[in-house]
Amino acid sequence: MVSPTGPVRAAAAFLATRVLLSLLVLLIAAVTAQGGVDHEWATGTWWLDRFSAWDSYHFVRIATLGYLPPGLDCCDQAYFPGYPLLMAGLAPLTGGSVTGAGLLVSLVAGALAAGLLWLLVAEDPRGGRLAARRAVTLLALAPTGFFFVAVYTEALFLALALGAWLLATRRRWWLAGLLAALASGVRVNGLFLAAALAVLYAVQWHHDGRPRPRWDVLALGLPAVSVGAYMAHLHSRTGSWDAWREAEERGWDRATAWPWEGLASAWRSLLDSPDAWLAASRAADIGAVLIGVALCVLLARQRRWPELTYLSLTVGVVLCSTLWVSTPRYALTWFPAYLALVTMPDTTAYRRTYAVVLGLSALLLVGATWAAATRHWVA
Repeated sequence: MVSPTGPVRAAAAFLATRVLLSLLVLLIAAVTAQGGVDHEWATGTWWLDRFSAWDSYHFVRIATLGYLPPGLDCCDQAYFPGYPLLMAGLAPLTGGSVTGAGLLVSLVAGALAAGLLWLLVAEDPRGGRLAARRAVTLLALAPTGFFFVAVYTEALFLALALGAWLLATRRRWWLAGLLAALASGVRVNGLFLAAALAVLYAVQWHHDGRPRPRWDVLALGLPAVSVGAYMAHLHSRTGSWDAWREAEERGWDRATAWPWEGLASAWRSLLDSPDAWLAASRAADIGAVLIGVALCVLLARQRRWPELTYLSLTVGVVLCSTLWVSTPRYALTWFPAYLALVTMPDTTAYRRTYAVVLGLSALLLVGATWAAATRHWVA
C-alpha cells in the first residue's frame, strides 16, 4: 500500500499553485484596470467576480432560484444539478455567497483531485512515485488550469471521477458506483465514466476467471439512476424526457454531426472570429480535439481499454458535434491522459520531451490565465 504522505503532499502543493494562480488573476486584473462586472448575477465584489464568467452565472442562478424560474424557460437545464446543489448547501460557510461557495468547492476539489491522481498513478503497475509526481505536475500546469480556480464544474467532476476510478481499481465497487453516480450528477460525462468502469469490471472479472459476476456488478447502474432522476425532474417541469438535449440545441445550437462536419464548423468559427483572442480560443478548440484523438491512440497502444473507453467517448461526443467550443476546458477532466503520458518508458528522449511539454504548458497557462483575467477567453 502506498504511503499517505505522497498524496497529501501532492494535494497541498497543488492547492498552493491554485492560490498563486488566483493571485496572478487578481494581479492581471488590477494591472489591466478591469472594472466591476456588469452582469445580473455578479456579486458586486470586485475580487470575487474575477472568478466567475460565462457558465458560472448559470450555476449561480440555479443555486439561487432552481431550474426554470418564472420567465426563464431555457437554458439552465443544460447544466446538471450536482454542483449548484453543493454551492447552495455550502453558501452559509461563505457568508451566504453561492459564488464564494462555488469557488471554495473548486479549490478544495482541485486539491483532492491532485492527491487522488497521485495515488492512482503511484499504484498503477506501470507507474510509481516519480510518475505520480509527473502526473500532478502536468495537472498543475495544464493550460486551462484557470478553471480550477473558477466557478466551474471541472475540479469537482475530476475529483469524483478519480475517486470512483481509484476505488474501482481496488475493487470497492459499491463506493466506486456511488462516486460515479455523484459525478454523473455534476456532468453528463459521468455516463462515459460509468461505461469505462463497466469495461474495468469486465477486465477484472476475466482476470479472476469467475463464472459469473458478483452482486457488486449492480453498482455500475448507479450513475444511470442519477442521470435518470435528473431527466425525470426535467420531465416533471417541462413535459419532455429530452429537455436536457433540447436545451443544448436551443441555447448553443449543439447537434450531432459527422466528425468532418464538426471540423468544418470549428474551422469556419475560427475563420469568422472577429479578433485575435477569439481566434486563439477557437484554434485551441480544434487543437484540443486533435490532441484528444492522439491520446486515444496512445491509450490503445498501451492496451488500456477501460481508460480508452472513457476518453474515446468523452472526445468522441465533441468530435461528432457541431460545437467544439470549450474542449480545452473539458480536457482538464481527461484523467486517463495523465496516466498514459507519465507511464511511458523513462528514456532520455522521453524526459526531454516531458520537459518541453511542461515549459510549453506553463507558457500557455500564463497566456490563458491572462485571457481569462481580462475577459478575453471565451467559454
